[in-house]
Amino acid sequence: MTATAVDAKAARSPRLVRAGLIVLLAAVAAIPLAALWGAFGPYAHRAADFTLVDQDGRPFTLSAQIGHPVAIFFGYTDCPDECPLALANLARALRSPGAPRGAAVAFITVDPVRDTPAVLKHYVGLFGTAFVGLTGSDAALAPVYAAYHTDHQRLPPEAGARGYAVAHSDTIFYIGRDGSLRAFGNAGDAPATMLRALGDASV
Repeated sequence: MTATAVDAKAARSPRLVRAGLIVLLAAVAAIPLAALWGAFGPYAHRAADFTLVDQDGRPFTLSAQIGHPVAIFFGYTDCPDECPLALANLARALRSPGAPRGAAVAFITVDPVRDTPAVLKHYVGLFGTAFVGLTGSDAALAPVYAAYHTDHQRLPPEAGARGYAVAHSDTIFYIGRDGSLRAFGNAGDAPATMLRALGDASV
């Protein structure tokens, strides 16, 4: 092979590599997300485990809830809109005919400074006995926020406001009886939609 031919081949190689990568990425992107998750075995959907403190000051571990569907929602007791809406709709779903037996709602605070166990106990008690309020130290909460991709930010208090607000994600995570992450929802979902998600999680 002549020097000219070698140089020409070398010049083509990066283009061939780039073309191959583009084809590979396109093929991966065409695979449904569910298929990718399923490719990693029965624990591909396993919800991240955690241990926090409930409204009675007792440890609450997600993996200890195996056998019961659990809906997880992150919020805070001073939230003026999304949190009470989400919890009220979940309460309606749990009171509906066909609601899965033993289902629970884990309300994890994004405002641990104000949301003490006593405050959480009063708050979740407004929605029903299936609701658990969870808090913990910053060190305990941080990996839970990270595992569930929950963004939150304390906002400067507005003039005349009685306290600060916390901007946060409004995703609801539905955990199945086997501890797997079965579905996602959000605070604005109708009770009927939440009931279907809880039903899927109870399978």
